[in-house]
Amino acid sequence: MPIKWRKRLVAVKMESTYGQGSADMTGATILELVTMEGGNPYAGNTVDRERMRNGLGGFEQVNTGPYVERTVRAPLSGSGTKGEPPGFGPLLRVCGLSENIDATTGSESVIYAPVSTGFESLEMWWLEDTQQQHMTGVRGTVSFTTDSQGLPYAQFQLRGLYQRPTAVGDASAATKSAQAKELPVNKQNSQFTIDGNPARMSSFSLDLGIEYPYRNLVSYEGVEVTNRQVSGSTNIEAPDLSTVDYFAKVESHSGQTLLPVVLTHGTAEGNIIEISGQQVQLSSISPSENQGIMHYDLGLRFLPSDAEDDDVSIVFT
Repeated sequence: MPIKWRKRLVAVKMESTYGQGSADMTGATILELVTMEGGNPYAGNTVDRERMRNGLGGFEQVNTGPYVERTVRAPLSGSGTKGEPPGFGPLLRVCGLSENIDATTGSESVIYAPVSTGFESLEMWWLEDTQQQHMTGVRGTVSFTTDSQGLPYAQFQLRGLYQRPTAVGDASAATKSAQAKELPVNKQNSQFTIDGNPARMSSFSLDLGIEYPYRNLVSYEGVEVTNRQVSGSTNIEAPDLSTVDYFAKVESHSGQTLLPVVLTHGTAEGNIIEISGQQVQLSSISPSENQGIMHYDLGLRFLPSDAEDDDVSIVFT
């Protein structure tokens, strides 16, 4: 019987001990996803087993350290309840971010901020109709895309320890995540400022830039978070120079300007997201045309302050 491409889902569960998985999906969360890319269920470094011989031809190839690579997109929206993490919260936590829940009445929020130590991991069940692949030790990176008149999303690129796919397990032991419907990026739902100036934004993207190599050594196997370089880009309508001089903000030959960049999306409690950086360098500027109007493509570098680990903040309220 053929395996149906549309009958797929992902369940995740935070690990208490790195790389140690559960026997079943009890306590796991089924994610609400936009897409599940096939990825590479059997990635790894390969070498040829070469031999001298009296003839031509290829050689056997050996995978010296198998691991799994998967990519998923989640709708960029809140849980629908103020102070409750979004359904994809576990994925954010394994992308080098801490999760802090403020339960103070009237100011409930969930804040995700970068960390440089104490990285978390999760186990993942990748279900495809009648089969599943169970991965442990999963970590990765995330990027956010918000295009005007489009639906925003978070894309996660993940790596985990390899296990051979098996017959599908019992997903009824898992619970579906709480996820509100994402709202289109537009004037009604979104606000975007650069250095406090409202910008007529056509697109904004942010990449956490996590480096997360798979390591296979004698006595150790795992995916490690080793660096982070948060970057982004935005396309905005070019204002008159007397209103905002973006060239002055981009110039770096005689000094660098660091300024706040803030995107706020959503209007209803439980489904408001704020992505911000307080020390952002505009690294490049390039003119472009949009419906006959001059726009600027701006490169963004989100930098930490001397306090460290405050390159970017992602807040759900």
